[in-house]
Amino acid sequence: MYRTVLRTRKEGLRALLPTLLFALAACSSENWEAEPSAGSTSTVNEESVVEVTGPGEAAADVFHPDRVEGEELTPLFGGRAIIHLASMPKHMNYVTENSAVTTRMLYEVHETLLKQDWEFHDFRPRVASGYQVEDMLVLADGAEVRYAGAKPLRVRPLGYTEPFQGYVLYGEITELAGGAYRVDPQSAGGSAMAAMVEVSAADCLSIERGCALTFKLRDDVVWHGAEGEANGEAYSIKGEKLDAGDVHFSWDLYSNAEVDCDEKRFQFEKISDCEIIDDLTLRFFYQEQHFQTVETIGTSLTLLPSHIYNLKDPQSPWHDANASDSQQANHINENPHNQLWVGVGPYRVVEWNQQFIEAVRFEEYFDQENGGYLDTIRWRYIGDDNTAWQGLMNGELDYFERVKSTDYFGAATEQEEFTSQFYKGYKYLGTYGYTGWNSHRSYLSDKRVRQALAYAFPAEEYLVTNYKNLARRVSGPSPYSSAAYDHSLEPYPYDLDKARQLLEEAGYYDTDGNQIVDKDGRDLVIEFMMPSGNDASKNLGLVMQENFAQVGVKVEFAALEWATFLDRMKKREFDGCNLAWVPTLESDPEQLWHSKWGAPEIEGSNNAGIQEPELDALILAGQREIDFEKRQEIWKAIHGYLYDWQPYLFGFNVPSKFAISKKLRGFQAFAIDPGYSLRRWYYVDPNEPGTRASR
Repeated sequence: MYRTVLRTRKEGLRALLPTLLFALAACSSENWEAEPSAGSTSTVNEESVVEVTGPGEAAADVFHPDRVEGEELTPLFGGRAIIHLASMPKHMNYVTENSAVTTRMLYEVHETLLKQDWEFHDFRPRVASGYQVEDMLVLADGAEVRYAGAKPLRVRPLGYTEPFQGYVLYGEITELAGGAYRVDPQSAGGSAMAAMVEVSAADCLSIERGCALTFKLRDDVVWHGAEGEANGEAYSIKGEKLDAGDVHFSWDLYSNAEVDCDEKRFQFEKISDCEIIDDLTLRFFYQEQHFQTVETIGTSLTLLPSHIYNLKDPQSPWHDANASDSQQANHINENPHNQLWVGVGPYRVVEWNQQFIEAVRFEEYFDQENGGYLDTIRWRYIGDDNTAWQGLMNGELDYFERVKSTDYFGAATEQEEFTSQFYKGYKYLGTYGYTGWNSHRSYLSDKRVRQALAYAFPAEEYLVTNYKNLARRVSGPSPYSSAAYDHSLEPYPYDLDKARQLLEEAGYYDTDGNQIVDKDGRDLVIEFMMPSGNDASKNLGLVMQENFAQVGVKVEFAALEWATFLDRMKKREFDGCNLAWVPTLESDPEQLWHSKWGAPEIEGSNNAGIQEPELDALILAGQREIDFEKRQEIWKAIHGYLYDWQPYLFGFNVPSKFAISKKLRGFQAFAIDPGYSLRRWYYVDPNEPGTRASR
């Protein structure tokens, strides 16, 4: 039987328990822009901040002025909600678009094999109806002849580890007396063992936990329809069912080096093979144990329809049985349905233009009971925060979560024009802002320079004047409120003398009297790259500019449109880039910090270009460690290494201050980004246009 609840090792569930709503996670992350700020000097005591300590049920409408404790509302179906977008993503294909904007929309227009529950944080079946996890026993050389169920280990060279060549057995592994092991198969078909075997101690080379995962798919998952033109002919596709071929293709594309997925590729390279058992069953293999196998396949794998993205699929309008890897990669990178998305979620994208992206209810969604109340979701792009605030007040938005501190705590949200239509609230996620330093630049390659910049930033004053103390400084990428965060590492204090000392140690002096330190004939001038229209980044840059100048470092600004900003960041065409990470609850740090992804030619998420063998070794050790407590000590060691190396000017974990229409009910704050679920929002006023009592 396939289990329909989370199957974990003892440590697996514990990894989620210590996290709080405002907890930061390490890495497997997405880019997002920094939280807006303001110049008020009043503060909020930390004790007054409401903290939700999940996992557990999340209360609804906590900030709503009309909320009555214990009252049960009757949700209406239908209506529309307009959600603000601060940046317009290139498209919605998360394989090649690593932005939080994309992720947030995909929650409504798509599904994954599993989904992490908003409130309880366990992984629950969605497209999959259930799954099995099996361990792997690696046999000693020559032992395979004694075990009928032995299979060659399926390997995929990773480029930075030596693949093991040998034979293995898969199943539930129990240690017996004398060091022997019982291997009991849990799945059937394909490479599965036919029967239980016992393996002597001499024949067992090692045990690798959780290396084979078998997923059973639902038989009622239907792709959204697709229309367009291919090879000069119109096509219209409706009602295709998702099957194992779609899932296999979605995984296998990461082996194509020309697919623009370097920010994600590291996760799926660790999956050494995938076999299709039947139309609704697949088995994935890892060549060594990893702490995140279930999450990677279950929630990180973006499912793509083979009939749209696979050129060799006979059902594809672009079918080409002889397509090269390069042609296939280009078809994925540039597919027209990257915007007009073909997913399997409760909403389907019907329009994408420069002003908004709109999705409407998909009547063939497989789980109508959890398919949402609204008929239409519109994501409205307004790049400038001040303009977006005016759009809110003019009725162009129903939800805006970039409210400035001066507005949130000031008159703007107290005036009748606001309170008659909206209410305000805040929520903590794991988001932390940062300014990444490009270590491939010669003038930023010395850690003493990066440390000097940290000492030259007045972070404590900034915390008060810009965030009213309603934020936390972070000293590294580990979760602030988890066992992985090393609280003995205090953020760098503001110390201009220390900053000057470090710059001098790195060889920087003002040799020509122009008030800028220089070395080898080059002034230390740093370009601060930020998204245009982002008040928080601009304000941060001004503070940097003023304070860095006091130690002889000149800061120049480059405010860029979001797509250009992301392109330059991925190519490391910057000195310092300012934005934020939106992390998951616990993540694989490889994405941000492993040398492989810091190479100049790689367009990954290692923005700083860090390439340190000692750090690589820590990352690999953490990936293999399935004991929760031991793994947290490794993450702490990584925290300490980065604290010294200073690839980022680490910023703040800031609450998202939002304004939402009073007409909308069902808002809940969650620890998992985006901190809310649009499917749970609804109207209760029957006079709201488009609403009705039943689906």
